[in-house]
Amino acid sequence: MQAIATLRELPLLDVPRPAPVTRTETVALATAAAAGENAMHPDVYKAAILCWVGFLMVFWVTFWMSAEALFMVAIGTVYGIMAIGVPYMMSRVGPKRPAPTFGLREFTRRKFNTLYGPVEGFDALLQVIMVPLLLSIGGIAIGIAIHAARAAY
Repeated sequence: MQAIATLRELPLLDVPRPAPVTRTETVALATAAAAGENAMHPDVYKAAILCWVGFLMVFWVTFWMSAEALFMVAIGTVYGIMAIGVPYMMSRVGPKRPAPTFGLREFTRRKFNTLYGPVEGFDALLQVIMVPLLLSIGGIAIGIAIHAARAAY
């Protein structure tokens, strides 16, 4: 028992905690969300989808000559359509959000609130498109390597 008490006294997990959200801040966040000012810009999602489409197109171009590989790419494309289409259809079920009155450029300059505090729009954009963008770049490198290997033999 004394070991547990000693562990509790150690400052290993001395992580700063965010200040509790007050009722005034909660009402302000709800009002901003209702006005569409505190939501992710739709163009961020469009950019992420564009990156995923580019990633799939790299594999369609790379494996165009192999029927077996192309079949697997087709199955991956169907899964990709489902992975994008199901959340899109589910977002259409709820109440309609007002469209933002500002563009993507303005969104990247603004801050908006999240569960863990305010985040700049550019950081949010990077967090959403980082994985598909880097996968697309890696897919291009893989496609070049495969075509170079085919050309060598």
